[in-house]
Amino acid sequence: MEIRSICVCNHIGGGFWGSAVHEQHEVKTLPMLSIVQSIRGSYRIGLGDSPSMEIFETGEMGVFVAPGQVTQHITHLAGEDGLMDAQWIFFNVEINRLYKLDDLYTFPTILPASYNKEIFGLLTTVRTEESFLKRLPALHRLVEILLENAALKPRVPEEIARLKSYVENHYMNAITAEDLMRVLHCSRSAMYRHFRDGFGESPSHYINRVRIHHAQLLLTDTSSSIGEIAAAVGIPDVFYFARLFRSIAGMSAREYRERSSTGVSK
Repeated sequence: MEIRSICVCNHIGGGFWGSAVHEQHEVKTLPMLSIVQSIRGSYRIGLGDSPSMEIFETGEMGVFVAPGQVTQHITHLAGEDGLMDAQWIFFNVEINRLYKLDDLYTFPTILPASYNKEIFGLLTTVRTEESFLKRLPALHRLVEILLENAALKPRVPEEIARLKSYVENHYMNAITAEDLMRVLHCSRSAMYRHFRDGFGESPSHYINRVRIHHAQLLLTDTSSSIGEIAAAVGIPDVFYFARLFRSIAGMSAREYRERSSTGVSK
């Protein structure tokens, strides 16, 4: 398809340094596209939920790419001194004001090693540069690197792209069936059919899954309380949030934060 516009709509850059890890394993699903680089030590990474999924290892300075809303099976492998350094970016990139970059393209799980040194500099800029305008060239170059290594996916139906875009931009608020019907200019039954065909689940299940994925990101990259995070993702009832989080993530929000503590930016 012709690319007429590219927008880095939001992004989070982070990293950790000198962390002691002992083949620490975590399973998570994030709402945004991830680019993650091991600087000292290595990552072992598998994507998806298939028992036969392929497992990759970055090696030192290697970079892995994970699409949004795809389960990541990550093992942290320390360097020779028992410590690990890493940095990353999580970002939403919108194409033609409608499609997410990772809805349109697939990327190699491990980027070619020829990019490692350049990506180190780009991620460092995103992580440390206070001015958004000064981060923009690095953000755009990261998108360019992804596109240089991308394969085009089958076209996503426009109705599905519009639903995904709406939920992604409004998950922190109440979303009604009427809201979704207005997005598609269709009847209630047609809206539910689009959700079943496009996502394989009901609107409420899909929206709650998106909310919990955003909560996982906030638990990893902020020090906000669980109550604050619940409210931020559109679930003000903290007890309902706790039950929902456990049902989707397989553990409590507190346990998830503790297991992800290696990756929390300090």
